[in-house]
Formats: sequence, C-alpha cells, structure tokens
Amino acid sequence: MQRLILAGLISVTIVVSLSLLLIFMCITLQNAKAQESGAVANATTPVANATNAKQAFHSAFDTFVVPGSVNGYGVYQAHNSSIFKPGEKILLYIEPASYSYKPVGSLFLMNFTADVLVSDKAGHVLTGLQNLPISTLISHYKNKELILTVSLIQTNTFPVGDYVLKYTVHDVPSGNSFDILKNIRIANG
Repeated sequence: MQRLILAGLISVTIVVSLSLLLIFMCITLQNAKAQESGAVANATTPVANATNAKQAFHSAFDTFVVPGSVNGYGVYQAHNSSIFKPGEKILLYIEPASYSYKPVGSLFLMNFTADVLVSDKAGHVLTGLQNLPISTLISHYKNKELILTVSLIQTNTFPVGDYVLKYTVHDVPSGNSFDILKNIRIANG
C-alpha cells in the first residue's frame, strides 16, 4: 500500500494486486477545485505493435461495470451510465487487443501497467498515478482474450461535478500504449 500527498490538497492511496482481474486505486479528493497542474492531453495515436504490424495495440472494448460483477472475459454487468454517486466505486473493464508476448523459456509473458489522471472539465489535473502494475500473466499460450480492470474507490467522496478520467494502458514488452478518456459525473441520487 502506498499513500501520496500532492500539493497538500489531494491524497492518493493505492492498493495494487497483480492478478489478471484487479487493481484497486483509492483516490481521495479533498479539494476538487482546479489547481494549476496542467491540462489533460488529447488521446495519442498508438504505435504499431511489433507482434501485429497491421493493427496497433488498442482497447477493443471498454466500459464501466458494476463492481463485483466481473467474472471473466465478456462476463460482467454493465454500469450503463457515466454518472456515479458520491462514494460509489468506479470500475472500468478493458479488453485490450494486439498486445505483445515476451518469450520466457517455453512460456509467454503478457505484462501491462497503467497511468490514471483525474481532471476537471477545464482540463486541470487534480491527481494522477503512473506505472501502476495492472496485470502480469505468464501462460503456455499466446492468450488472445484477456481483460484488465481499473477500480477507483472514493475513500472521501468526490465533490459533485464533472470529471475526466484518462487511463493510459501500457503493453510493457512492446513499449506501446493507448489512452481511454472517460467523462464522468458525480451526482447525488
């Protein structure tokens, strides 16, 4: 477990599980007013994956899901909205595609990390974390279907308002990455 204090206004607690399905990030926004931290950049075009020159590393599918509902690839209950209550867990389900494999003897390594930025609608970064390990899988096969999840837990509730979540997923063996931008609203009731 790791706890960071950023500019004395925002504290971040991280609990990382190296399982295929979970990474927990506990983010506390103690003051959601925009600070002069810089703007969230636009999504970048991913570089072609070394294992598949025709298709770049990307998210084939991503959606918010109901916490506790993910039971495997394609097995989840959709959240069906980008509106969350104060204190509600925000869980993003991701199906990456065109990722690479690193040979480890007769096995294959698939390894992913993520960066997460939380910003206000004006683009001011409120908090963020980099290089979080979200999945390390060693398999006898070059798995073609796997999932990643990133969970934001409001240990102190986000103030009511609009936010932008920027998830950057990195394929560690190839060095390639892609961005997912999600607009969310925290609203009562």
